[in-house]
Amino acid sequence: MAELAAALRALLSELGQESEIEAGSWLWKEGDPGEDVVLVKQGTLQVVHEGPEGELMVLRDLEPGSVLGEIACLDRHQRSASVRASTACRIARVPAAQFRKLLRRRPQILETLLLQQVQIVRSLTGQVSRTHRRAITDTLTRLYNFGFFNERLELELDRARATGDPVSVVLFDTDHFKHYNDTHGHQAGNAILIRVAEILRATGRRGDVIARYGGEEFVALLYGANREEARRFAEAVRVAIEAAELVGGQTQPLGRVTVSGGVATFPTDATTRDGVVEAADRNLYQAKQSGRNRIVAPVRKRRVTRKDAYR
Repeated sequence: MAELAAALRALLSELGQESEIEAGSWLWKEGDPGEDVVLVKQGTLQVVHEGPEGELMVLRDLEPGSVLGEIACLDRHQRSASVRASTACRIARVPAAQFRKLLRRRPQILETLLLQQVQIVRSLTGQVSRTHRRAITDTLTRLYNFGFFNERLELELDRARATGDPVSVVLFDTDHFKHYNDTHGHQAGNAILIRVAEILRATGRRGDVIARYGGEEFVALLYGANREEARRFAEAVRVAIEAAELVGGQTQPLGRVTVSGGVATFPTDATTRDGVVEAADRNLYQAKQSGRNRIVAPVRKRRVTRKDAYR
């Protein structure tokens, strides 16, 4: 492959018409016709994608020796991404018709191009995966973020409506966290949030969605868990945090770092995403009003309908 790649670069360099591109200028834009293949001889080009809000995302850098534009020349489609010069560049351009003629004479070069495209796809797949992970992850605690929790809760409620499974949500609040921050500083407070997140993650089941809800609040989405199972999970978290003897806990009003929690279960407490979260929040508020360092998961009876009576 290396020999064929070198041979391709040599042919493009020999056949291509050289030109220079200033830094910051565009070689082509997404949607432009695929009229030529380009060999980078000097400088660096960037493959760029424009997002829905006009933001630019660099997909990859193209160093000297890189070949680009060959796919659009082969399938005679438009450019799939934009390319701009990040530095002053010297390139060699080979017209599409001449490039296709070259491949007919040297069909083995197609294997090189195919392998190069496979490598590019693998690289971009990894980049997309990492970008997606960053988009759904809280940077401090490495838990899922609020946005992902909301989306996932909506999906899980849809699934539960179809299957009849329960879904429970537990909302936690780190007790007297402002007092801890004021006493020990934000850096120490961040360390506490990280430790609480670790305990939550370790206590949850595989498949549970544990997220940072905002500030010192955390939330757990427990698919298939009824109220009692969710209460036991929440109580296990509360006990583990109370027993952890976290640094600076002795200065807290309760003598250690603790959490309060509120449990809500679909469909008993509510049947919508916002309704379930609001029910958990009400129970969390009751836990805090009752002295903190406790879990509130009140039992509610559903109103029996005629449809229920004949089941």
